[in-house]
Amino acid sequence: MTNNENNHSFEIPPVSEQTEESPRHFEAEIPDTPKKKIRHGHFSAGFTPRRETPVPPKKDPNSNENQTTTTPSETTTNSTIPPTNSESPFLVRPIVIDKPFERVRFLALCVVMLPLSIFAFFPSLCEIVYAWYTQLDYGHGFFVIPLVVLFLYLRLDTYPGTHYRLTWIGLFPILICGIMRFFAANQYMETLDQWSLLFWILGIVWFFYGNRVFFWALPSLLFLIFMFQLPYRFEVLLRHNLQQFAAQFAAVLLQIIGEPAIPIKNTIRLSTMELAVEQACSGIRFLISIFAISFATILLIKRPWWQNIFILVIAAPIALFVNAARIAMTGILLLYFSGLITSITPERRNPAVIADEIAGIFMIFVAFGIFIAFVFYLGKVFRKVEI
Repeated sequence: MTNNENNHSFEIPPVSEQTEESPRHFEAEIPDTPKKKIRHGHFSAGFTPRRETPVPPKKDPNSNENQTTTTPSETTTNSTIPPTNSESPFLVRPIVIDKPFERVRFLALCVVMLPLSIFAFFPSLCEIVYAWYTQLDYGHGFFVIPLVVLFLYLRLDTYPGTHYRLTWIGLFPILICGIMRFFAANQYMETLDQWSLLFWILGIVWFFYGNRVFFWALPSLLFLIFMFQLPYRFEVLLRHNLQQFAAQFAAVLLQIIGEPAIPIKNTIRLSTMELAVEQACSGIRFLISIFAISFATILLIKRPWWQNIFILVIAAPIALFVNAARIAMTGILLLYFSGLITSITPERRNPAVIADEIAGIFMIFVAFGIFIAFVFYLGKVFRKVEI
C-alpha cells in the first residue's frame, strides 16, 4: 500500500502467511511524519484499516481428515459457555456446614435449654400428657413429637446450614410466649398456657439457629399444633355444632338408603328406637385426625402450593361425612344385628357402645381410603407437562 502524500510505503503480509500465533489485529509500522488532525473514523498518515477476516487454521497433513476443526470464532463462542454446577462460580454454591460447631451447639441446647424448658413448662406438660391419656379425642398426641422428629430427619438433605451469630428477631416469639403466660396466669386459662409452649420452641430455634434454619424447620414444627388441647370455650361451641350437624346428616344418609329417620336436635328417631348422638360422637376426633394426616401428607409429598391447599381443605368434608356415616352404621347395626351384638357384648357393657366401636373402626379405614383416593386423583388430573 502506498501513501501518496508523504511518499512512504509499507507492506502488510498476506493472510496466507499469517500463522495461528500471529495476532489477528496487524499493526503497521508508520514512520515519524507530521500527523494530521484525527477525526472520528479516520486515521492519521492516510492509512485506512482493512476489514477483519477470520483466519482459518492450517490443516495438518498428518492428522485425520475426518477430524473436525474449529475456527477462532467458534473457539471464542465455546469459551463463553458456563461450566457445570460444580465448576460455575456464578451459581449458588452449597453451604459448608460446620459439623463440630453444630454438634456443640446442639449439645449445649440439650444440656441447658431443654432442662430449663421442662422446668418452666412442667405443669403445662403434665396437663397435656394427662389429656392424651384420658381423652380419646387427643389420644393421638403421643405420636406428634416422634412424627415431628421424623419429618425433620427426612428433610436433612435440604438442611440450609447456619452461622455463628444469634438472630435477635427470634426473641419476638419468646416475648409472645411470655405475654401469653402472663394472661394465662391472671385469667386462669390453662389451654393458653399450653399453647405458649409452641411459641417458646419457635423462638428458641429462631434465636439460636437463624432465619434459614427456622424457615426450613417451620413446617415440621407447626405440626406440634396437634399435641395441644383446643381452648375450652371454642371446643364446647364446636362440639355442640358438630353434634347437631352429625345427627341431621346421619338421618339424611339413613333416608337415602330407605330407612325412616327423623332428626330431633341431637337424637335420631328410627322405626323402633331412638339413637342419641352424644358429645363423644360429635366427630371432633375424626376432624383433628384427618387434619393431622393432611398436614403430614403436605410435608411428605412435594406438590404445588395450590394442591396443598386442596389437600388441607378436603379434610373437613371427609371428617364430617365419615362421622355421619358412622352414626348411620351404628343405627343399622342396632336395628338389624342387635341379637348378634348382644351375644358378643361382655357383661356390664352397653350393646350400643359395642356397635359404635365397630362402626368407628370400620370408618377409620373408609376415611383413610377416601383421602388417599383424593390425593391420587389430584396427582393424576394435574400433571407436569414439558412444553
